[in-house]
Order: sequence, then structure tokens, then C-alpha cells
Amino acid sequence: MRQVLYVFLDLSTKPSVYYFQKGVSLLPRNHPRTRITSTVSTPLSDKLSIISDVIELPKSELIDEALELLVQKYKDRVITSGSKGASIFMAKTLAFCSHKGGVGKTTSTACFADLLSKRGYHVLLIDTDSQGNLSKRFGYPPQQHFEKTLTQLVDDILSDEPHPVTDFVCATQNKSIDIIPCDDRYAEGVKHMLSAVMLGINAYKLIVHELSTHYDFIIFDTKPAVDDDVKQVMLATQWVMIPTDAADDSIDGARNTLKFIKAIRRGNPDLAVAGAFFNAVNMRTSVAHDYVPQIREAWGPLMFEPIIPYSQDAKKAEGYHAPVSEKYPNGKITRNFSKLVEEVLNRIG
Repeated sequence: MRQVLYVFLDLSTKPSVYYFQKGVSLLPRNHPRTRITSTVSTPLSDKLSIISDVIELPKSELIDEALELLVQKYKDRVITSGSKGASIFMAKTLAFCSHKGGVGKTTSTACFADLLSKRGYHVLLIDTDSQGNLSKRFGYPPQQHFEKTLTQLVDDILSDEPHPVTDFVCATQNKSIDIIPCDDRYAEGVKHMLSAVMLGINAYKLIVHELSTHYDFIIFDTKPAVDDDVKQVMLATQWVMIPTDAADDSIDGARNTLKFIKAIRRGNPDLAVAGAFFNAVNMRTSVAHDYVPQIREAWGPLMFEPIIPYSQDAKKAEGYHAPVSEKYPNGKITRNFSKLVEEVLNRIG
């Protein structure tokens, strides 16, 4: 005998879905899910109910865990088969880039990772800025000089007997987010990496290649520059996100980044601009009122619709060493970042 059990998966990007079973809410509002109707044998359903009661987790989360195990078990077979579905099991790679500093690359990267994880995605962050600000948001203050960082990983990749890249991946406070942290020692690591480029070795490409089947998204945070190091990131990336604020210098920085991307496409034809977005903008100022419409008109569909507002929450979250969406999940800045994440997912598939 079998009974119907509704299975909920984190595969949808549609927000504001709310499901009930037997009058009890399974999921919080705004948690995107997909409803799949299937059948489960009665004994398994009974066991699942007992586990759910004992460990105090809803059935929906337990089913997600079970299906994730199935994905991990069989995804290599799908990838090696070369079937159309193989690309679903390969990570999408993004880089947050801008020639201009202070436009919120790190805040955006951290928030994106956190919001993607809340949608059920497994994310790897790679901090390529020697200031290590992204690393600090996820539990790896750069001044502590941890043993596993991007510097050590690059040195290992270029050694005669490199270890698996997974040996250098670090867990974070979020079980769905891992990170390869960075600190001020990476200034020397960049020199080693760029010298290897002369031999045709791009360390970032090797990292992405080895870890691509482990994650849904691999996201780079870059330093404020358009130089050889950022070039190597872009050569290893599919998509670029460009944050800018409503100021003349920031707009110039975004334009320089776009020019740089155009040149990089000669070496990486798959590189594309996911889009640009306004970040930390106070729409009550005359400058914002002047610049935002002008840039939207000039850049057209390149600009994402949501505008991330200026908010003290971002600064406060920075002080707590956490993504703003984690610290202030109901804040206006988080709500707007959530809309931006949805647009990005719709664009890049």
C-alpha cells in the first residue's frame, strides 16, 4: 500500500510560495520551492515522520537531504554521459568586478552567496582581494593568517606534486557556503600565479575545473582594479556582475570594467556580462535623481531593475563580520538584494 506524499525541492526561483500539509505550514514565506507530487511507500513515510519528530526537522528538509544524496550519487554518471542535463550539475561562475573601489563588491558578493544558499544552492566563494574583507565576513579574519588560503593553494597548484584543491576549501558559518579565503600574503601569491601564466597555467581555471561539480555557484570577489590578476579571474569565469553607485567616478569605473571585459573575451569567448546594478544609492539626493535615469537610458537592458539602497545595516553587518542578509533578513537592503538575485537567476538560467 502506498500513500501520496508531497515532495518539496529547492529548484524554483519563484518567490512567495507557501505550501501547507494537513493544515500545518511546512515552509516560511518567501522561501522558493517547487512542488512535486510523488508516491512513497507507507513504511518509509512512517519512518520519515518519526525522524522528523525526533530531530525536530520538517519532512521537507529531510526529503531535500535525501534527494541531495541521490544527486551526489548519480551526477557523475550524468556528466560523463554528455547528456543535455549535464550542465545542471556544473557550477555557474560569477565574478563581482569594478575598476572603482567602494562600490560594494564585497557586500554584494557576501549577500549573493547567503541569498543563494537560502534558495537551496551550494556556493563556493573565492576571495582574490588581499584585503580579505570577504574572508572576514565568513569567519576568516585576514590578520590571523590561516593555513588554508588562496596563497597556499596557488603555491600548491604550481608545485611538482599538487594536492587536491578540496584540501584548501574552508567551511563557513553557513553549511551551504564554503570559501577559499585570502589575506595580505596574496600579493606575493599573485606574482607566482602571473609567472605561471607565461607557461600557460591559469590557477583560477584549474580551481574552477576541479571544483565545478561540487557546487552550484562559484563566486569570485575581486580587488578594485582592471589588471592582470583580475584578467585571470575573468578568463576563468562565465559571468561578470558590475556594481556601481550613482556618482561620476563610479560610472567611469563601470565603463572601464566593460571595456576590459570586451578585451578579455578574445581569450574567453564564453565570458559575458550578467549585468550592472546600482548599489548603496540614496535616491533622495539630487545626484542620484540625475544619474540613475541617465545611466538607465544609456545602458538599457544591461542595468538590473532593483536599486540597492544606501543603508546603515550594511555597515552594521560588516562590523558583525556577516552578510547583511544574514544579519538583517527583513531589512529593505536584503529585500532589494533578493529581487536582484531573482533577476540574475532569470538572466543566466
